[in-house]
Amino acid sequence: MSKYLFVSLVTATLLCAGDRVELVATQVDANGSIINSTTYPTIIYQDQILSAQKLSYDNNSSIIEATGSVNAFKGSGQYHALSEYSRINLKEDTRYSKPYYAFDANSSAWISTSEAMGCQSKIDLSSGMLSGCDSVDPLWKIHFTSADYDTNNMWVNVYNATLYIDDVPVVYSPYFGYPTDHTRRSGLLIPSFALSNSEGISYEQPIYWAPTNWFDAEFRPQIRTSRGGGMYSDFRFVDSPTSGGSIRFGYFQEQSDYAQKYDLAHDKHYGFDLNYHHDDILKNWFGIDAVGESGLYLSGSWMNDVDYLNLLQSDETKNVTTNQILSRINGYYSSENNYFGTYFKHYQYLDQTDNAQTIQTLPSLQYHRYLETFFNNHLLANGDITATNFYRPDGKRAVQTDMNVPVKLQTALFDDYVDLSYTANTTAHAISFYGNTRTGENENLYPSGYYTQLDHIFSVGSMLVKNYDENMTHVIAPNISYSKSGARDYHGYYDKYHGQCDATNSNYAGYPCEFYGLNEPTDFLSLGVNNYWYDHQKQWLVDRLSQTFSYDDIRSYYGELQNELEWEISSAISYYNQTAYNHDRDRVTKEQNTIRYNDGVVKGSLGHYYTDTLLNSYPQYASYWNADLEYKYNRHYKIFGLVAYDYHEDVLKHSEIGFLYTQRCFDFGLRYVQNRRPILTNISGSDSVNDSYVFITLILKPIGGSEFNYKLTRN
Repeated sequence: MSKYLFVSLVTATLLCAGDRVELVATQVDANGSIINSTTYPTIIYQDQILSAQKLSYDNNSSIIEATGSVNAFKGSGQYHALSEYSRINLKEDTRYSKPYYAFDANSSAWISTSEAMGCQSKIDLSSGMLSGCDSVDPLWKIHFTSADYDTNNMWVNVYNATLYIDDVPVVYSPYFGYPTDHTRRSGLLIPSFALSNSEGISYEQPIYWAPTNWFDAEFRPQIRTSRGGGMYSDFRFVDSPTSGGSIRFGYFQEQSDYAQKYDLAHDKHYGFDLNYHHDDILKNWFGIDAVGESGLYLSGSWMNDVDYLNLLQSDETKNVTTNQILSRINGYYSSENNYFGTYFKHYQYLDQTDNAQTIQTLPSLQYHRYLETFFNNHLLANGDITATNFYRPDGKRAVQTDMNVPVKLQTALFDDYVDLSYTANTTAHAISFYGNTRTGENENLYPSGYYTQLDHIFSVGSMLVKNYDENMTHVIAPNISYSKSGARDYHGYYDKYHGQCDATNSNYAGYPCEFYGLNEPTDFLSLGVNNYWYDHQKQWLVDRLSQTFSYDDIRSYYGELQNELEWEISSAISYYNQTAYNHDRDRVTKEQNTIRYNDGVVKGSLGHYYTDTLLNSYPQYASYWNADLEYKYNRHYKIFGLVAYDYHEDVLKHSEIGFLYTQRCFDFGLRYVQNRRPILTNISGSDSVNDSYVFITLILKPIGGSEFNYKLTRN
């Protein structure tokens, strides 16, 4: 008992700068101010634990010496260091260890050196090596002449580093640094390299800047030695707990030889993107504590041509290119019964050199009255009114007001087996014009006008459920709907172009029809039936079939027969089909088929999209095939490929094949890609080029990596 009492007295009296130093052992010897132990001793100080075969502590100098199998733990086991000898000065907060091996649990990386000297949070390391792989036989390792580690900032600097894959030296760098945690911090991100027959050597080095916790930025300068250079910059911010956004700017300068060779419309490509959202704008911006929800959404883009998108990143296969750019600003306020919204839409067509005659929505104002029920839910009503300003710099502009008020009467018959409803739908439009006319147009082509209509819709439906056993359930929902066109009243603009601007009329009247937007009245019958199958309450099959019949002298009597099928054939196989059949043309006018397979080892899909429709009596035909396949040989190896083929144009849009080898500490990938991308030229406007790539990806976990690609470009 006296022995344990003595240990307790020693523990209580070892103090350093107000922090208790606890020495725990089965036997402790004291000689003046020096305390020794060779019987499984452990010292606990702040958040650190130190154990060794032999420990000594000088209470006067506050120096700990540890010899033999020294283990040091810091931060709940996050940091673990091994050595044969360590000397720690608690007063001066300095440390010395040799040889030195440290493991960081956050990053799973380790460093081994001949000796290490530390002061406070800084550790200076002599020559050694580091890796993120198994320390016995690491797949990759980096040898260095010196290094330093900041345990507070969780950052490692390495000097004169040589990377070895297995035992083969691969690359040398005089310096690099990497973090050992996931804290946001400024620095260099993973670079990308490329070699191209048309663009030369490409290099992109992203730079990350994080000055505060609410704002960061990424700068991505790039150079393509045979094409030009430029930079894209992204700024991201969070300005309140309910709002945030991002801003992107980009600029690229072509070399004159490259621009002439590919006949590019512009030798400079530039643009910007804006994104912003706010989920409580009335309260935060205007101090209005209204009951309900308010918000603002902004998504805007502008660019001088499509190459602004093509050059967004060095891997151009990841760039999403389109001929139409839509920018939007949406604002709304919604309460229990009312909704107010305002919407701005701006369209930019990249296959046109001038968008002065493109119609924009600047703005559209909407009021919506939510559905209200009366007479025990037998009468339902709601309303909607919208005012829209259609604007463009060159050409006629218009202000249009639209109103829609449906009133529905419904009931259930035969013990709720049949649902019966009647809807009276009132619609009104009013339009007025302003602005200049095009060259050769008469001002009389654009009179103001208004239009009203009343339609009647009768509907009969049901939903029947049958359980075939404890697990299988079938739900069938047939529906019959008849729409009767009621009174129509045309005035001014709508009367002038009534029967001329309808989409079914092949005698299209030209520019004045841009604002028409009405269809000729018709009576039509709609038949539909939906089938749902459930197994163990999980839906495995859905089929939706519909057919319409029109009763007028303009449209065909038979509408298209349409069917949509979703089928979970098994846990690994699913199938989707969408089909439209035209009775008059006696052909399938639209079909989409996709079959998918995924058993955890093999994953793939095969799809085909087909359309054969008429636009102004001219056939519009398209046929696309796409397929992808991925095979996981084991947890390390994965092989994959995909292809997208335009059968009608006989053009291979995209193809890719490759493999990826991955371990806990290492990723290596190789893939071959063929891709067609659009460009804007002087002669044809919209054109495209074919690129072939070889991508090599190397990731050394956790310190990072890079991707290299070779690109072959053909006109």
